[in-house]
Amino acid sequence: MSDQTDRKWKFCPWCGGVLSTKFLEGRDRLYCGEEDRCLYENPLPATTSIVIDEGKILLVLRNREPGLGQWALPGGFIETGESPVEAAARELKEETGIRAYDPELIDTIHQESAFYQTTILIIGYRFDRFEGNITAGDDAGDARFFPIDEMPSIAFESHVSMIRKALAGGSNTP
Repeated sequence: MSDQTDRKWKFCPWCGGVLSTKFLEGRDRLYCGEEDRCLYENPLPATTSIVIDEGKILLVLRNREPGLGQWALPGGFIETGESPVEAAARELKEETGIRAYDPELIDTIHQESAFYQTTILIIGYRFDRFEGNITAGDDAGDARFFPIDEMPSIAFESHVSMIRKALAGGSNTP
């Protein structure tokens, strides 16, 4: 996104002035001349949760884009004021009805998203303990455990990668 016409932001969120592009810190950046301020375009932070129980993995059927009608790990965006692991546990509860404990960081993956027109930074956790009954909720049309060797096709390559790493014993390396 080096050309301003391709950028989604046209006006400064603080003063309303028209944004321009200025070469700063080694790259073209959005710039507000009114405030002499650079606007950094940062990735959107998201989380996924991996819950494996007796050789089965918990997946949700997405009922909204991206990935509408496809299976994925439970997850979503990190809200302001919550840590990544808190967001993962919250999203897991909202989408599946279960509470999870004992998180283990599996990996952090960045992925370009055409849907959101930006980079998504996905932080994956495996939860070793959980309680409650599986009930699809929030933006999940269904939630259930699948035998690991009979998983359906997964909506996002980042989730496939997280699953592989979790099954291999985890990896929190870049």
